[in-house]
Amino acid sequence: MRLSLSVLAFAAIHAAFAQAAHNNITANAPRPTARPCNTSTDGSVRLTPLVMKVEHDPIPFKGGDGRYHLVYELTLENFSGDRVRVDEVQVLDAHDGALLARLDAAMIGARLVVRDTQAAAGEFAASQLGILYVHVVLDDTTAIPTAIAHRLTVTSKSNSVTATAACSRVPPATELVLDPPLRGARFIAGDGCCDSTRHVRAMLPLNLDPYDAQRFAIDWEQLDAQDRIYVGDPKRPSSYVIYGKPAYAVADARVIAAVDGMGDSPIGSLPNLPPDKADGNHVILALGNGRFALYAHFKPHSLRVSEGQSVRRGQLLGLVGTSGNSSEPHLHFHLTDGPSALMSNGVPYLLREFRATRRGASTAAYDKATTDGKPMEIVPLAGPATHQRELPLDLWITDLPE
Repeated sequence: MRLSLSVLAFAAIHAAFAQAAHNNITANAPRPTARPCNTSTDGSVRLTPLVMKVEHDPIPFKGGDGRYHLVYELTLENFSGDRVRVDEVQVLDAHDGALLARLDAAMIGARLVVRDTQAAAGEFAASQLGILYVHVVLDDTTAIPTAIAHRLTVTSKSNSVTATAACSRVPPATELVLDPPLRGARFIAGDGCCDSTRHVRAMLPLNLDPYDAQRFAIDWEQLDAQDRIYVGDPKRPSSYVIYGKPAYAVADARVIAAVDGMGDSPIGSLPNLPPDKADGNHVILALGNGRFALYAHFKPHSLRVSEGQSVRRGQLLGLVGTSGNSSEPHLHFHLTDGPSALMSNGVPYLLREFRATRRGASTAAYDKATTDGKPMEIVPLAGPATHQRELPLDLWITDLPE
């Protein structure tokens, strides 16, 4: 099982929620009455045991399924000395009150991460903080709001309280289009957006602030013609189909970090390196407009660029390896809003073009193929085979332009 960068502090917590990987949130309830933020359902002022806020404004993007996705976090904190249960969260259009998504108790239990291992799903202990990982799916651009709010219903001491808060701006859907970082057939988007847990939930406390740099990260793996991730000795990096494959610049950019010389990590285990070593051999590109691309885990001594160098779209950067916090060869790729690989926040992007007709059946099937070397269980994808200006979703098997 690949944990890559997200292993650092809370890997065990993230793995515990893997069963929620495909619990998409749907909106099928009637439209509620519009209300402003920070109100109760009847307009009165009352004490609420929990407070909540949106950590980062969600940026919509178009997925390979043709729909638009909002992926973000709600931070909830129990200000009381009692246990509190979250019963329901509604995501609303902040302007007209239209219901965009509803999370019931089961969804909240699957998506809420708290640090109390004894807590029941969806519950807060006294003075406890939790993070609710939200994924809203919208059919088209006309459904994207310009701002959202959240209506929260909680129970404490058998008393139910409902109020609306956590307003957030929603910018227009991203138009950041990049070339794929790899070229060739059968590259699988491991632990990709939007409901896999190992990247989307990789929130880390760094220098006293929380960051989720890996919100839209992909661990790119490659299958052979028989849908195997490796052939031969699983402890040898060269047994893996992707090992040594070239990685390319996704756009014209400037190299702001180029680290080489770290050895490949032992396959099947994680060295649990500190944050400044987690990427292993890596490259960070400054793309302009406050966007940065991280390529992690390169093969030792394979980098073809250096810090300060300008690169052109499609230029060779290095070869795929398994250095740093990596359990087997793959290319970790993500975009952020800051130059630090981890002390920044992940942002979505679109690939210029790719083909996809299949996906891995599940995260469990993906993990099994990384450990037993047998063909991965595959299921077909609905919809068109050719995709333009979209982001491949979790476990999509893609053919990337040569």
